[in-house]
Amino acid sequence: MMGLFIAFIIFTANYHNNMGIFDFFKKKSSGQEKSSTLVQQYETPNVEVAEPEIGETAEEVIEPVQEVSLQPVEEKKINEQFEKIRIYKDYIVYSIALQLRGEYMPLAAFEKEDGTVEGFAYTVTEDAYAFSPQDAVGKMEEKFENELQKGKIKSYVILYHSQFNDNGNHTPAIKEGEFKAISLSYHFKGNGKKQIGLPYIFENGNITYKGFAGFSHEENNEIMNHQLIDGKEYFPNTEGITAPETTNEAGIIIRTSNVHNLVNTWSGIFGHENFQTKDYGQYLTNVLMQSAVPDPSGENNHKTEFEDVRFKTIFTEEMSTIIPEVKTDYTLDFETRSIREWENALNLNAIVAGPARDTFGVWFFATDYAENRNTYLTQPHLKVNVSGIVFILDVHTNTDLPDGTKMNEDFTTYVPSQDLPNYACFDFIAQLVDFKETTLLEDGSIKGYILKLKLITNEENEDFFTIDAFVNKENMRFDTLTKGMKVTGALQLQGKIAE
Repeated sequence: MMGLFIAFIIFTANYHNNMGIFDFFKKKSSGQEKSSTLVQQYETPNVEVAEPEIGETAEEVIEPVQEVSLQPVEEKKINEQFEKIRIYKDYIVYSIALQLRGEYMPLAAFEKEDGTVEGFAYTVTEDAYAFSPQDAVGKMEEKFENELQKGKIKSYVILYHSQFNDNGNHTPAIKEGEFKAISLSYHFKGNGKKQIGLPYIFENGNITYKGFAGFSHEENNEIMNHQLIDGKEYFPNTEGITAPETTNEAGIIIRTSNVHNLVNTWSGIFGHENFQTKDYGQYLTNVLMQSAVPDPSGENNHKTEFEDVRFKTIFTEEMSTIIPEVKTDYTLDFETRSIREWENALNLNAIVAGPARDTFGVWFFATDYAENRNTYLTQPHLKVNVSGIVFILDVHTNTDLPDGTKMNEDFTTYVPSQDLPNYACFDFIAQLVDFKETTLLEDGSIKGYILKLKLITNEENEDFFTIDAFVNKENMRFDTLTKGMKVTGALQLQGKIAE
């Protein structure tokens, strides 16, 4: 058994206080990619009912027996809502278990004609696109209402996190502060659709579940103390989520993303550990606010333009954001084959992909997409400035490939990142052609280097693919740089249309 044992009314387990929900379904702590919490176990106390005491009398007195009309024993009232919900207790407990692991995805389950119950879930087929909670709940309801009407199922339930707080508000929760309960939206054949909620509160690093309102102590205990069976397949029914894709008149494939963000990019600028421990979010907010105010002198007094990196601001009525851009004069002939637009950023951010120099493939985060979107969508052949932000930098010493193949000393390469495949991120082995120190922020507190990295070795052209890239010193795993040395690591490529 999995040992998931939940005490009625007050159940407490550790949780992580997080920045927000970046991928719709997971709330991640700032220090780790996934959090896992052991479920605490509580024993239901045994309650003994004391027998009434019989007082002693001085003598036995016999009273004549009087006729007493016996009242009929009142039958225990059946809670019809509980009787319906109880068949889905596996999935209530499963939702709680997921929440304790930091996962908040909507789930569904349905009752087949033979009375067996099975689960259903949407699966993400790529890490670039997922349903929002509202979309997932809506699509599940449409799917199972259709099957209920056709007589394929007897009932269904959809479980999701909501704003419900004993107030009838079962709107799906999206942002921090809205998460109040696990809502159950259910429909049984011959009855109307109904909803019920299991409220919880976050307090002092704990989650407290308060039980279903209208359920008795015993009824809540039956559900909350239910144990899942280790190894059982609770979700034999799944449906993959695929990103929308079209091809426009220019022959460019347009893909949609709705989970991307710039967290890793800014972590590369400010340093991974620094970014986790210091409030650079407030700094960036202040930069946005300052940049939104016109400068009467016409000069840049907001310190967003540094020697080697600029912080670009984008303003619209619906969204404001900042993008770090590494300055460079390096230019490539480029042909746009596909564009992945960030729907969650109003399609003002995008990853652009295609061949460069008619030979090697490259894709980059377009720092100028907001202002040049129409050009990217309609003109495939471009000259682009390409640069990079290094996430990790280390010394490369082993020239052997994983299969044992020996490579010569001039070997350089870059390959798509397996960890961040849709962020224009690459793992690389490069030659350090040159470098210089640089600083960011008004006080120069962010220290790093501009590296000239040769990613492709070409005997006829030294700059065949040699880019300028920023690395924060904090993200380096060694101290001393030397011209000509081989380095390895991970970086994000960025680009813009050359002026």
